[in-house]
Amino acid sequence: MLKPVKIQLWSIGKENDAWIEEGIKVFRKRLQHYTDFDIRLIPTVKQAASLSIPELKKQEGKIILDLLQPQDYLLALDERGKTMTTLQMADFIRQRDNAGTRQLIVLIGGAFGIDSAVLQRANLQMSLSALTFPHQIVRLIVTEQLYRAYTVLNNEKYHHQ
Repeated sequence: MLKPVKIQLWSIGKENDAWIEEGIKVFRKRLQHYTDFDIRLIPTVKQAASLSIPELKKQEGKIILDLLQPQDYLLALDERGKTMTTLQMADFIRQRDNAGTRQLIVLIGGAFGIDSAVLQRANLQMSLSALTFPHQIVRLIVTEQLYRAYTVLNNEKYHHQ
């Protein structure tokens, strides 16, 4: 039996508001039944307001690239990325498990997106929607969708097909 892929959700930005944190806590706890899941908040670059957007993205990108390990599978959330249905997301997780991926990093970039160097390093770019969401809400959506994908993989009732 393969060890399930460890999943980390990385996000640049501030702590969650209490109501967002409550929702994340629910799905985070549920996810622990299936896989090792954690959220890593990457603090905003110091004096970000004084930097140009390209420079800010570049500095955020350097932090991310320094944190990544060579064997990490990086799924970058980007508006130009591939869209997936819940069933496709579940299949993607199954593929990562079958491939022996040890750690899947799901990355939410900063306020102005993800630096091109990080996007080049990404194994896959995914778009959640054509809509724009606040980063805190994206953390909740991604956590819930990962849980939903695992319920699909385990033939549980949560996701109605």
